[in-house]
Amino acid sequence: MKKLILAIFLTLNISASTLHLSISSNPSKLNPLIATDSASSQIAGWIFDSLLAYDKDGNIEPRLAESYRFIDKNTLIFKLRKGVKWSDGADFNAEDVVFTYDLITSPKIFTPYSSEFRFVKSVKAIDDFTVEVKYKEPYFKALETWMTDIVPSHILKNEKDIMTSSFNQKPVGTGSYILQKFEVSKDIKLKANRNYFRSAPKIENVVYHFMPDPGTEFLMLKTHKLDVGALTPLQIQRQIDDDFRSYYDIYEKISQSYTYMGFNLKKKKFQNPKVREALSLAIDRKELIDILFFGHGKVCNGPFMPKTFAYNETIKAPKRDIKKAKRLFKRGGLRQKKSA
Repeated sequence: MKKLILAIFLTLNISASTLHLSISSNPSKLNPLIATDSASSQIAGWIFDSLLAYDKDGNIEPRLAESYRFIDKNTLIFKLRKGVKWSDGADFNAEDVVFTYDLITSPKIFTPYSSEFRFVKSVKAIDDFTVEVKYKEPYFKALETWMTDIVPSHILKNEKDIMTSSFNQKPVGTGSYILQKFEVSKDIKLKANRNYFRSAPKIENVVYHFMPDPGTEFLMLKTHKLDVGALTPLQIQRQIDDDFRSYYDIYEKISQSYTYMGFNLKKKKFQNPKVREALSLAIDRKELIDILFFGHGKVCNGPFMPKTFAYNETIKAPKRDIKKAKRLFKRGGLRQKKSA
């Protein structure tokens, strides 16, 4: 099992007015409550905001909420920010929070995110800027639940069919950017929300160039038409020159992905655990990384990111042991084929 390290790079010459990015698939719906593909979620993330969010250090911080507190084990009180505006100029208030909860837990929409609210008993507005949330029982993800984006009540409350609403392609949010242009298989343009409650963005426009082919993205990078992108190990080792390196700052970090070899357990030979262990011991993981990824990777012990709470430092990946692998093959009833 190998943890890949991708090269992420940022140009030194980003225009003060426009940031050029790439996107490899078409967003389907820009309503964050029903957006299930990564492209939709990526774009919606600029347009909408939530009551709470993680800061750069992984701590929970208020966003649309000004503050929060538990008054008992099952009751959470939010104080909302005053003066927050939707991008159409309407005021944000507690009605929007209650509406979002009612919508995401209703049969009117099909969404995987409703499960986040399964322990919520009720949500009600105490006044225009105070929301009370009652839980059925103490819940360890009580705060994380409210990292769900909030949608506007004044626009959606009279919609007969949220799933086919024009709002899904022309959203109105409280986020840092406002959707300016969205067409299928074409560029997506966002402009800065000058009334954003956290402060106006420094970059006026964000443009996502639709590029389903990774080769096209690489060509756009080489011609300096993108500001941010990603390199494959092959590209960083063999396909970029000094001009490319002088134009871009290149940062290499652990990717949030891993490559692995799986066994088809429907096949009898793989049902024997000794055979699977033997194959594991016969593999030189480091050599695979060096050959396939030009050394831009690390051997990992499982699917969890190093330095996260789920990663177990005491578990080590198996080291190659050909002799033991051969013994296990024999115990598993398999014989090594003799070369001619």
